[in-house]
Amino acid sequence: MARYPTFRSFSNQTVAPFKFLGCCALILVGLTGCRQPERWNVLLVTFDTTRADRIGAYGNEGVTPNVDRLAAEGVLFAQARTAVPITAPSHSTILTGVYPIRHGVRDNGLFKLPSGQVTLAEILAEKGYATAAAVGSFPLTSQFGLDQGFDFFDDEVDVEPFEDLLTERHLPKMELFFDERRAGRVNDVLFPWLTEHASEPFFAWAHYFDPHQPHEPPAPFDQLFADDLYNGEIAYADDSFGRLLAHLQQLGVLERTLVIFTADHGEGLDEHRESTHSMLLYDSTLHVPLIIRPPAFEAGGMVVNDMVGTVDIVPTVLELLGFDLPDSLQGQSLKPWMEGASPDRTSKGLYAETLSPRLSHRWGELRALIEPPYKYVHGPRPELYDLVNDPRELDDLSGSRPELAQEMETRLQRFLRSHAAPDRGAATEIDEETIARLQALGYLHTGGAVEEVVDERLRSDGEAPQDRVIDISAMSNAKEALYQQRPLVAMQFVDQLLTAAPNDPAYLEMKAIGQLQMEQYEEAAATLDRIVELSVEGMVTARLLVQLGAVAFYRGDLIEAESRLFQGIALEPSAEAHHVLAHVFATQNRIEEQVEQLTATLELEPSYLTARLDLAILEARRGNRAAAQAHFDKALAEQPYFSRTHYNLGTFLIASGDLEAAERRFLRAVELDPNYLQARYALVALYSTRPERRSEAERQFRELKARFPESAETTRAALLLDGDGGNG
Repeated sequence: MARYPTFRSFSNQTVAPFKFLGCCALILVGLTGCRQPERWNVLLVTFDTTRADRIGAYGNEGVTPNVDRLAAEGVLFAQARTAVPITAPSHSTILTGVYPIRHGVRDNGLFKLPSGQVTLAEILAEKGYATAAAVGSFPLTSQFGLDQGFDFFDDEVDVEPFEDLLTERHLPKMELFFDERRAGRVNDVLFPWLTEHASEPFFAWAHYFDPHQPHEPPAPFDQLFADDLYNGEIAYADDSFGRLLAHLQQLGVLERTLVIFTADHGEGLDEHRESTHSMLLYDSTLHVPLIIRPPAFEAGGMVVNDMVGTVDIVPTVLELLGFDLPDSLQGQSLKPWMEGASPDRTSKGLYAETLSPRLSHRWGELRALIEPPYKYVHGPRPELYDLVNDPRELDDLSGSRPELAQEMETRLQRFLRSHAAPDRGAATEIDEETIARLQALGYLHTGGAVEEVVDERLRSDGEAPQDRVIDISAMSNAKEALYQQRPLVAMQFVDQLLTAAPNDPAYLEMKAIGQLQMEQYEEAAATLDRIVELSVEGMVTARLLVQLGAVAFYRGDLIEAESRLFQGIALEPSAEAHHVLAHVFATQNRIEEQVEQLTATLELEPSYLTARLDLAILEARRGNRAAAQAHFDKALAEQPYFSRTHYNLGTFLIASGDLEAAERRFLRAVELDPNYLQARYALVALYSTRPERRSEAERQFRELKARFPESAETTRAALLLDGDGGNG
């Protein structure tokens, strides 16, 4: 039995509900005697960070009903592997049909897909297809080149501010994780484009980042999967996938759309001591789901057990559409498998790599060759596994079968020589701002230059990533705990990291964040001062000065805060610095200077939502109602899913006398954030003024009391209801 209600589906039948009136029972382009009645559309959906074994059709029942239904109507490839367990390089392979050694993208943030590489979008655009994509996270934004060939490419993944329960202190996610947006917002920008282009052949790509850390599924998935929030994220992404397919069905185009579902990589989940991904090449992060459902496919529910790769997606799509395959492709079409054949792939094998340990942490790198049943991983400590008899890769055979390990090393070297780009390497493309951002997030080692060229050879130098991955896992766990406002848990991991590397600025910065969360302002200031002491002369960054200013503000040292913030602004103006400075001036009732700083914040970053709300509230209090309304309107238009906007607009509307509109805003705030204490209290207060709404006031009070029994708002709400506790 499913653990949650059945969500919107895209089909009323289980197997092959979409049939064309054609000359054959099985209409696959290219089959003898058959032709496609009209061009198929193509929909590619990629879930980020999704292990194959967390999909229902792969054995994890009750989590992904929409993906499972797709598998029942198409072909499930049970043994699909990604080429690299990292978002940007993996998607580059998915979209080009070539390995990283050819397309050149080797890590997040450090590389840009070269313009000379040809994407599926470019190929289909030349064939007359309209093309669109909506992505969910920073590593796939257009600056990294994956927008090639797309007429419409939406990558607005600006950080959504985090705030504690009382909306008193803000912690931008960008200080801990990549910017991202939920799958629902990806759908929101893709749906109008699909509606507009439903009458012409199209290729659409939707990328759902949600299963990536941190795991914070929205309601009801946070409650339904409270014991496994990673499953909850996948279930939410699946629900969004179902809504996307339902939208295509409503448009009348799903029955002629080729649907491909896959993931860029999996997640370690502490197997082999890796909690997340990118450092190792075990199947916990390489094994991904792959499901392909052509229209009018009568063999729905087919399972292919042969080893295939995400590198095969582009050639498969092109052959199914009836187009010639470019000679440059390194994957092979899976159409023969979909027709029931089982071609021999052993001679070609599958390649996988992760250079991130060396590029981002100066350890060794790993490259692998998979020739079933064996996988050989080359690096500072080579490994060999029998994937059939040892699927969890617990028994390294490199010591007991050295001849086989040597033979596969030779074949891996031969594979590199025959498949690598002719220029022997791909140059990194990274600016100083991105370097600083990656270092601050802990994704890039602080200090030293990034290597400019990747040399395509087998290397054994450096520390074995298998021996250092525990550090990355501790850092990931610390960041997750900090994001969840659990500083005591975070500090256990931070202390572990600092024991091994006491002078690492990224670890010290996480310690300072934890100290801030525990309101240990003096200690946080001392930690940040330590980072200053460790900095090379003249290398104290504007970001660090802003952090010192913010800590001084929390400590109540407004003079020190103002000084540090102005120093940071002089070094490099930033929206964050101006925003904190606005709070410094607000504390001193320096209204005009507060307005000036909020305005400067928005000039630098127009989408800085909390600053725009602060300015809207300030303008309302100053009596500038038109200016306040304009800021509220802009905030709603740009980020309609931020509960604080709706709550504050509701209070503004009450002052304007529009109680019905205020009620709608408060209800929307609670819908978006069921734990929004002030919004729930506002509803009690609003309803309590009208006798005919008494029952609704009492219902809201009961919910408020159940969620926050000891809060001041609950006490005040009880007094509003004559102190009877809302019973009646």
